[in-house]
Order: sequence, then C-alpha cells, then structure tokens
Amino acid sequence: MGDELRFADNDTMAGLVGKVAGAYLETTWLWPRRYGLVAPFSFVLADPRATKLDARELQALARDLQFKLFGEKGVGDIALLMFEGDQTDVMRFAGLHGAELKALLNGEDDGSIVGRVCRITPTQVSSVVPQGGPVCGAPTLEELTALAPLEASAGPPARVGYRGVYHGPRQMFIGSVVVWRQAQVSSAFGLTAPRVEVDRPEDDVLALAAAPEALAAVSVGVLFFPISFSTIVKPSARTALLPHLEALPRNSRPRLAAAVYDTPRAPSFAALSQVKRALDPFFSRLDLRVTDPAFQIEELPGDLASSVTLVLPQGDESTRLAAVNRFLRDAPIYRRKQVWQGITDVRTRRELNHCIEQHAPFVTGQAVTDLLDKPIGATQLPWLNLPLHDWSVAPAIEAVSSVA
Repeated sequence: MGDELRFADNDTMAGLVGKVAGAYLETTWLWPRRYGLVAPFSFVLADPRATKLDARELQALARDLQFKLFGEKGVGDIALLMFEGDQTDVMRFAGLHGAELKALLNGEDDGSIVGRVCRITPTQVSSVVPQGGPVCGAPTLEELTALAPLEASAGPPARVGYRGVYHGPRQMFIGSVVVWRQAQVSSAFGLTAPRVEVDRPEDDVLALAAAPEALAAVSVGVLFFPISFSTIVKPSARTALLPHLEALPRNSRPRLAAAVYDTPRAPSFAALSQVKRALDPFFSRLDLRVTDPAFQIEELPGDLASSVTLVLPQGDESTRLAAVNRFLRDAPIYRRKQVWQGITDVRTRRELNHCIEQHAPFVTGQAVTDLLDKPIGATQLPWLNLPLHDWSVAPAIEAVSSVA
C-alpha cells in the first residue's frame, strides 16, 4: 500500500481489508472450499478438489481492494501474496513480519520459505518462490486421476459439530451450540441441520451424548443443547429422553443450556411450566427457539426462560432482514422482562452487519462461525474478523493471502 498508510500495522486498515476480502470470499469461495481469517491481513484458503490454487483467481479480489481503498485514481497500490504449502508452513507464513513480507513482494527470497509464493496485483500475477514457477492452478490429467472422486451431491458424514454463540456488544464468544449434522448435508445453519419432512428428535439424543467430550474440550463457556419442544410436552417422548438427560454431568450444570426449538409463537403457561420442570434439573439456562419474530414476549411469565432466539426464516434477504427488524423492535420489552434476545441462522455478511448495527445481543450461524470440530470457550474476537473457522484438520490445499 502507499507509504502514508504504513505497512500492515493499522488496525482500522486491517479491519477494512478483512471486511472487503471476507465479502469477496463469501460469494466466490464456495463449499466445499473453505476460508478463514487467521491473522490481520491473512486468510487461509482451502480447496479439497484441487492440487494447486490458481493465483489468477484472486486478481478480482486485488482489484476490489484497490478500488475500495484508493478509488479509481487514488495514490496507492494493492499487492497480495499467495502461499502454498503444508499446514505448518502456511501458519508460519501467516506470522511473517512486515519486513519479510516486503522482501517477498520485491521478489527477494532468502530460502527460508518452503512452498509456492505468487505476487498478485490488479493487473499482473507473477511467481516469487520458486522464481518462474506456475501461477495457474489447473491440475494435470495424472493429478486429477489420483484425486478421490467427489460427487457433486455428496456431503460430509454425520457428526457432531459446534456453532459459536457471539455476543455482539462485547465482541466475544460466550459458548457454543451443539449441532448434530446428518450425513450428506453440506451445511448446517443455526441450531440444527436442514431437516426433512418430519422432526428427528433422535438427533437431540446424539447431541446430548457429546456433552462429556465437549465439556472436556473447553474449560469455560456455555454449551447449548437442542431439545425439541414437542418432545418435552409429550409424556412418552419425554420419558424416552429422560435417561439421556440424566446422563449429563451434574457438576457441569452451570455450563449447560437447553435450546428448545420449534417453540410456538404463543405457548401456553402449562406447556412452558412443563418444559421448565423437565429441564431445570439438568440445565442452568433455558433458551426458547422461535420462528415467528412477533413471538408473544409480553405473555411470557417471569423466570421461565433466560433467552428467546429467533431462527431466521427461509426466503430472500429482504424477508430475513425484515424479520430481524421485527424481532428487535420488541427489545425494550425483553429488557424489561430480563430476557436476552438472540438471532440464529445468520448466513451472510450483510445479515451479520445488520444484526450488529441493530444491537442484537447474541448471534449464531454461518456468518459467525463455520460448523466447528470443537466448541468455543469465552473468546474475544472483533466482529469484522468473523466468520471464525476451524482449521484443526489440515486441508488438501492451503494458501494464505497477505495484503501489504
């Protein structure tokens, strides 16, 4: 960048670059590709279907940054560095000091970098390490043959995952929602994976079984477990669920919360009391997950719920943003009743920005975190650095783009 901006040291500039780059990657770097911000000005990119990344593909990002930061005729130049290597080398590259990155931008290689480095500007792509190496990512026929076949309709296997619960005003995670993702589902937004015609309360049992491992993974932070409203109000279903609730570690109750999904718009006092009685011995918090932004909070008796979370509706962006506005319109009533508000299934950067700007207390969804392999504890993170991704499993191809 221009000298007057200094080199990759300005927090405001780092936030702006992260926002612009994140918005670009959100719309172009689609599943099964993955990406995540790992350091100021540095993103990790992964593509399990490729043997090399195409540096030319990131030229559009360089042009976008150039325009957003300097305008059409502004003084300043954008240059990206794309590095390819194994996971250890990738994270080491992400931590390089400014002087080392400047040397690479100038084409100087001291031999300490093991991997492929390309320099990307709005008008040109060139190889830095190794000099004269390839910049395109098209694999050879032999490489393609060696890759495991990936069916377009195939998704990941069934497993437990976690969505971070983010407190916008304090810009920190307070815990995680436990999610059981069914096999062959490519994404799992909000609390539960997209469901078919009927509810699957057995998924709640599988999520509850993950409690000991999740509690052991992080020593702080709240864990929200999905519980179907209809399961609790039906005697036979409630009886079948009871052994799984009793298996939860009793000494960990202060960290356990029940996320009761499919809660009606205006549940009866008798039904809510039954839910409270059934779950209170096992959970310290009760979160009601609703799909109607006009949930009748005025009628909610005191001390029956700690929070109410809106699951954003299916539909276009304007419909989803309107639901956010309608739900948060009742914020004064929620505050008066001392009930927290949350919004889940937040999928895009625009939706996340809107929730933050409207002072939504808690948010979850794809725009906040990926479906993580491990839960998150109490972790501070500026909202411009969202979404958070889990890179605990080394991807097939990795790269870091650093802006200088």
